[in-house]
Amino acid sequence: MSHPSDDELADLALGEPAAADVSAHVAQCATCSSAVADLRRTVRLVSNPGPYAGWQAPDDAVWAKVAAQLDTAEDAIPEAPDASGTAPDASRTAPAAPSAPVIRLERPGRRRTAAWAAALVAASLVVGLLTGRAIWGTTEGGQVAQVALATLDTRRTEGEATLVRAASGLDLQVSTDTALDAGDGYLEVWLINADGKRMVSVGVLRPGEPGSFPVTQALIDQGYVVVDISKEQFDDKPAHSGDSLLRGQLPA
Repeated sequence: MSHPSDDELADLALGEPAAADVSAHVAQCATCSSAVADLRRTVRLVSNPGPYAGWQAPDDAVWAKVAAQLDTAEDAIPEAPDASGTAPDASRTAPAAPSAPVIRLERPGRRRTAAWAAALVAASLVVGLLTGRAIWGTTEGGQVAQVALATLDTRRTEGEATLVRAASGLDLQVSTDTALDAGDGYLEVWLINADGKRMVSVGVLRPGEPGSFPVTQALIDQGYVVVDISKEQFDDKPAHSGDSLLRGQLPA
């Protein structure tokens, strides 16, 4: 099937029921699974913003501009015809004496301040996601484990992976010393089980950029502790390509 729609991916991220073919596609598609992971991260941050929610109500100048915009919009509303069916004079831009009182914008109360803060959270999420999720970081848990990522043939260290305690669960943070060459494909980050037989994809890594991927404690407890960066092709094959560029095992 083709890639699911944005609404279907959003439903999966929110834990809503999804069609079997949609769930199967996302489980096998690196692009879609990465998109769902990003959406889940956004949901977690909105529901538990933690230290990023220290928003303040806007100052008087901001509210004055908003009020001016509302006043302008009110003045632009045309008058309705009177009882005789005669339309008002079109040359007038605003009624000389409005028959109804004009509601002026007042300073926000507690409820309005909360709504403004929620809007700022949403805006910050968009900015953060577009700039490499800069607003998502560790909280009081801090670093859990770290490992150097090295080439499989020469064992030369060219990156590192760090498992950190985030606001809700764990984050796997991956970075490389230089931009890895993805060729005509893309870079994918995997967690391989210590038995060397099982693996799961955790997301797509942009060449030359650090990546942060949500993982579960259960996954780590089950032995998925080998971090692998591979070169994958756009061939609709969800399995690992076997072309690993860097790898390292997180300490127990």
